[in-house]
Amino acid sequence: MLGKKRSLSLVLMILLLFAGYNIKAEDVVTTNQNALIYKIPITGEIDQGLLKLVERGFQAAEEEQADLVILEVDTFGGYVDAAIGIKDIIFKSSLSTVTYVKGRAWSAGALITLAGETVAMVPGSSIGDAETRPKEEKYISALRKEFKATAESRGKNPDLAAAMVDADLEVEGIIASGKLLTLTAEEAVTYNIADLMVNNLPELYRAMNIKPARIVEIEMSSPEKAARIITKPTVTTLLVTIGVIALIIEALMLGWGVAGTVGLISLGVVFSSYIYYGVAGWGLLILFLIGLILLALEIFVIPGFGITGLGGIAALFTSLYFLFPTPEIAFSALATVLILSIVATVILLKFFGGSRFWQRIALGESQTKEAGYLAQEDQKDLVGKAGLTVTPLRPAGIVDLSGKRVDVVSEGGFIDRGRVVQVVEIEGNRIVVKLKEGEDS
Repeated sequence: MLGKKRSLSLVLMILLLFAGYNIKAEDVVTTNQNALIYKIPITGEIDQGLLKLVERGFQAAEEEQADLVILEVDTFGGYVDAAIGIKDIIFKSSLSTVTYVKGRAWSAGALITLAGETVAMVPGSSIGDAETRPKEEKYISALRKEFKATAESRGKNPDLAAAMVDADLEVEGIIASGKLLTLTAEEAVTYNIADLMVNNLPELYRAMNIKPARIVEIEMSSPEKAARIITKPTVTTLLVTIGVIALIIEALMLGWGVAGTVGLISLGVVFSSYIYYGVAGWGLLILFLIGLILLALEIFVIPGFGITGLGGIAALFTSLYFLFPTPEIAFSALATVLILSIVATVILLKFFGGSRFWQRIALGESQTKEAGYLAQEDQKDLVGKAGLTVTPLRPAGIVDLSGKRVDVVSEGGFIDRGRVVQVVEIEGNRIVVKLKEGEDS
């Protein structure tokens, strides 16, 4: 009997030792008295710039094996694709994460908040109001599922998360149909959207039993701040418009000067910012440059307006279209650029109609007999006559026929200035010439 008691006591002692070991192991997991913490701000508009910042912050935190990443949220929302990108970064990371709402976590900001392993909110903060734009069923359905799946994966209330997106959803006792759900910090904790409510970060650390040894705050560099401003649709539209108008001015004035430089810098800044954030690739920049080259050929080399000009315009607008986050914004921006460019061109032609370029595409003098021009009745006997090109024929230009300046069109392609040509055909007012035999082509 005594042996049985001793055996039972030994078993109990072993069980107590294992129990004590388990408790200590759990304490090690939840307690960190020498923690390395990374803080990443989720503030302002959620866009590609913020996505790039979060990506850089998590990369640095993972390289240093940080104990905790805190995302400080205070935003009215922004673009869904950028928010989903940030959510994916949080989910893929092996680091512990806290989304700390110190103001508003609305719209796309609510999705980022739900992605945190722990959601903490400051009294007076709020979360929700994730209305899609445009407000169409296909967008509502997709975002509703995204919110619901994110909440489910983090053990939060999926129905309330979905109600933040879809006004048709009703949650009895919380939100009626026809309204989007927005919760205060206290409500979010009560209804299992947030985990805890704290007044500040030190209180959060105490609640999580963490003592920070070092806190690294990720901030945007000056180039990143500039690129983030430039990639806003309104700023992009403005810079593209300035660039296009500046190039138009340069075309009207000919040569190369301040306007051309300003135009290229403006467009270069736009494309470099979008390439930096990964929104655009080098292919779009190349497509844009091809469009500029085709338009230049149409204006300065190829007469009339045909496939080359249309192709140039199509290339330009296609490259610009893919810079913007949604088709609606893209069409609105391109329409603005087109209208302002046309208005600017009309105004510029009015003031610079006598420029060198205008003189190349319009007659700068009256075509009188005193000036050496021939009337139609004087052109009957010109077939077979030879003359010297006064201007290049592209294919239209001016030829000197026995001291008379005559508007002609070349039978072939380009004929340079100072070449001997011969009239081969007359059709109404159209005088057709070709290089005289013996002249090198």
